[in-house]
Amino acid sequence: MLTLEEIFPPFALRIACGPVVLSVLRDDDLPELVELVRSGIQVPDLPMPFLRDWHEEPFAPGSPDGFPTTSLGWWWTQRATFAPDEWRLALVVRRDDVLVGMQDMHAKDFPQTRHVMTGSWLGRAHHGQGTGTLMRQMAVGFAFDELGADRCESGYIVGNHASAAVSRKVGYVDNGRRRIVQHTRQSKVGTDEQRVVVTSTSYVRPGDEVTVDGADGVRRFLGLEGGRRDA
Repeated sequence: MLTLEEIFPPFALRIACGPVVLSVLRDDDLPELVELVRSGIQVPDLPMPFLRDWHEEPFAPGSPDGFPTTSLGWWWTQRATFAPDEWRLALVVRRDDVLVGMQDMHAKDFPQTRHVMTGSWLGRAHHGQGTGTLMRQMAVGFAFDELGADRCESGYIVGNHASAAVSRKVGYVDNGRRRIVQHTRQSKVGTDEQRVVVTSTSYVRPGDEVTVDGADGVRRFLGLEGGRRDA
């Protein structure tokens, strides 16, 4: 009988550095992830970091509305629509075997663009330990070294100094601002987003060794044989 990893190769991906491990979100992770969201994400006195305030929806387990059902639909959709032309990797972040956050990677027409979008968040209780910087370094390094990306792009709401600091530490540089709309339960709100970009020349690697398992299967699944680059 085939294993789940043979059926869907991204499930075999594991990126590790020191106490931090990134792996593709599985259904078994969901109860722990839901509890992490409930314990709080947004840092007081900082701008709302998401396009939609999904993390503040009413907690309604077993209901078709509210959290976690609406978020489950999004996480499952990423897996269901995973394809070479457009893919999203929802990576759970564990530190010392405890789920502490999520690191997302998204690409469209990657073989032609060699461009990856990154986004991430940590549970509020897990800030201040260097995890946010390290998980982003690990994801960017995977994109460059294992997939052959030319650049990774991200963004943060202007005024979110914590996200700005992480971006600088990883080697991102400013790449223009744009006006975006955030959706809250009260209304739609216009705000400014700072775009940032990192290339292989500006990228700052982690101080400790990074190990990657399962990258070959991901490359085959995406039609990227030969895409790996020596670090």
